[in-house]
Amino acid sequence: MEIKKVDNEGTLREFCVAEVDCFIEPEADLDNLLCLSEKQKIILHELENVRFQEKDKNIRLDHCNKHPYSGQSMLRYCMSEGLIKSVFPLHDDNDLKCLAHDWYKWNKTLTSQPLGDIRNYFGETIAMYFAFLGHYTVWLIPPAIVGLLYWCTSWRNVNRHAVFAVFNVLWTIVFMKTWNRRCASLAYSWGTLKNQNFEETRAAYYGEMGINKITERVEPVYPKKKRILKFYAVSVPVIGLCLGFATWVMFIYFWIESLTIKRHAANPTLLNKIVSYIPGIGYTCAILIMNAIYRRLAAYLNDWENHRLQSAYDNHLVVKLVLFDFVNNFLSLFYIAFYLRDMATLRTTLATFVIVQQVIGQIQESLIPYLLSTRRTKRIIKEGKLENCEKYSDVTTQAKIETTMDYYEGTLDDYLELFIQYGYVFLFSSVFPMAAFWALLNNITEIRSDAFKMCRIFQRPFSKSTDSIGAWQAAFEMLGIIAVMTNCALIAMSPSGLKILADWGPIKYVLLFITAEHLVLSIQVLLLYLIPNIPNRVECEMLKTEYKSKQALCREFMQRNSKRTSSALLQKAVSQFSNVINSDNNQTLNITIKKEN
Repeated sequence: MEIKKVDNEGTLREFCVAEVDCFIEPEADLDNLLCLSEKQKIILHELENVRFQEKDKNIRLDHCNKHPYSGQSMLRYCMSEGLIKSVFPLHDDNDLKCLAHDWYKWNKTLTSQPLGDIRNYFGETIAMYFAFLGHYTVWLIPPAIVGLLYWCTSWRNVNRHAVFAVFNVLWTIVFMKTWNRRCASLAYSWGTLKNQNFEETRAAYYGEMGINKITERVEPVYPKKKRILKFYAVSVPVIGLCLGFATWVMFIYFWIESLTIKRHAANPTLLNKIVSYIPGIGYTCAILIMNAIYRRLAAYLNDWENHRLQSAYDNHLVVKLVLFDFVNNFLSLFYIAFYLRDMATLRTTLATFVIVQQVIGQIQESLIPYLLSTRRTKRIIKEGKLENCEKYSDVTTQAKIETTMDYYEGTLDDYLELFIQYGYVFLFSSVFPMAAFWALLNNITEIRSDAFKMCRIFQRPFSKSTDSIGAWQAAFEMLGIIAVMTNCALIAMSPSGLKILADWGPIKYVLLFITAEHLVLSIQVLLLYLIPNIPNRVECEMLKTEYKSKQALCREFMQRNSKRTSSALLQKAVSQFSNVINSDNNQTLNITIKKEN
């Protein structure tokens, strides 16, 4: 594993124990050299890489149903067989109080997040998520203000929708480019930028023990053909069935909604009006339930496929989830927009999805976990289960309490939630300009509620390194490209746009909007080219580090050659003296070596 630290010369480079004097002053404390997240990273790496050998595969442990196989992680095996319930680092009360005061207190709502402290406590992966969430929330302010102004004004024509749509699709590309630059700066300061050239094998990866051709170390080997067969023969058909089921549920929703609308049209009472909103709310809840079930299924399929590298595992899982969530959350909106062509229904449905999902999400992710956690802690104290722990130590008591806390599954669900929100806000922005405003309000509370959960609700997770948001970057960029096409099509089918159709004719009308779509896409490509992903400051620092590394290697090479040359000359001199002595046994040589100061 690779950890980068700033050395005594101010250069960020790979940390090595053999060169510890280069990273710390002579009288400095070694305990503060590595932060908490880096120490946890090393501990977890060592724990997960203790594996069974070939001679251990016939061992049968008590209360275990399966034999361990050669190359299997001992920690993973013990956890899967129930011998170990959980492994997690304990919270540090002092650091946690300081972090909580600067992070999720409501008087800090409008201040920036302490990303450095978050990284030191939770690691780069969690800090990168909160950095993305904060960056996204700040950048939601312009479209939220514009959407609010549009909602307050009575300007109604094709230019209104076109201007807002173009503004939003250009906003998406500028937002992602500024995030790339922000991400690069953070990753460089944390020592993880371009740190993924070589990856260690996943701890959960299994197979027959073999030799790694690169490191020449013993590690599990699994046939690539078998993994590909699993993906295409099993995972892809299962995903297809899930997409088909989600489509079937969507048509059931439209059928029920049409019945309630007809009933209200026949008898326009207040009760029938309220009933007409129930299918939309019910379908929103059904979407959330299907998303939760599919996420477990996708994780199971991903584990079964047995990917060797963590990056490959994460990318395959993100692709599975993005594909299903895109269909499950947005297919009905595409159906209303481009098949039914009912803009009023599209606006109502989109507003229902945005508001209901945000309300349910806040209750599900913040209120319920807090109430359950408080109830569990009070029950444990009331039952007196902590009395026996007092005679051991305060750490034992803390571990007993934190065992009852919820396990943190990772940032996957958080990114999915943002992905869905991002699609709701920008795929159909010309129809519902207020979506950005509701998303902004949600994210302001989301930052604080997620921070509260990390500090008070969840067990402390082991830290993980990252240099970006991974495959989610491509997922968000994909939504930005689709948003161009959907918004251009919505403007073309709007009542104001159809007025142009009567004057221009269908062929010229279609050509007009295709040209407009390609023009916006061209502007996106131009912005991608003009705005570099890595800031100049970071590039200069990286080049400076590379130059210093080469200089250090040259100095080391020259020192080694100098030592070899000196050693060779000394050996030659000794050999010459020996030859002189041996050539004349009767001759005595008195050799005096003087050391001059």
